[in-house]
Amino acid sequence: MTIFETMRPHFESLTQRQREIARLLVSGMTNLEVAGQLCISVHTIKAHRAEIMSRMQVNSFAELVNQFNRLTPPLPLTTPLHVIVVEDDEWYRDYLTDNLNERGYSSIGVVDGEGLRAAWAQKPADVVILDIELGQGKENGLALATRILSNCPCGIIMVTAKGAQDERLEGLSTGADAYFAKPVNIDELSITITNLARRLR
Repeated sequence: MTIFETMRPHFESLTQRQREIARLLVSGMTNLEVAGQLCISVHTIKAHRAEIMSRMQVNSFAELVNQFNRLTPPLPLTTPLHVIVVEDDEWYRDYLTDNLNERGYSSIGVVDGEGLRAAWAQKPADVVILDIELGQGKENGLALATRILSNCPCGIIMVTAKGAQDERLEGLSTGADAYFAKPVNIDELSITITNLARRLR
């Protein structure tokens, strides 16, 4: 029996609402954000989360993400999702793009808004990953997200070193699809991009 065949019954034991909550949580949303989107209480989300982890037979949220990642069909290799990573830290930019390329995405990195414009002119992105802080004197990720979404239909994922709740909500209020605090869990990021791909394509 394959790993997929072993895990599938656990997934199918979830109710439709639990599957919906699980998908939102593994996409990077907090309990509070999921509660707001589904118009239910945070207490209810926490109760569902505990039941989801029990039924999926996992001991940590990272394990849950990995389970969902394995149950998610891979992107077609003939049409890889194109991702532009806007990150001023060279090491972290390369870390994200290298890991995404290894997972079958077509990913390139740029340092700022000017680089994004140039890369976009060559090939528009399906998903843009934006660091909120792009250096002194540079257009920040929040401003870039607002400008991108006013002109182009694409997925937006915000990344920051801070992770403050107010900043997270501000990022999502611009229209961003997900928000991650560094260090980013690559498995969580990958499943978020895959979920966006389903919506965009």
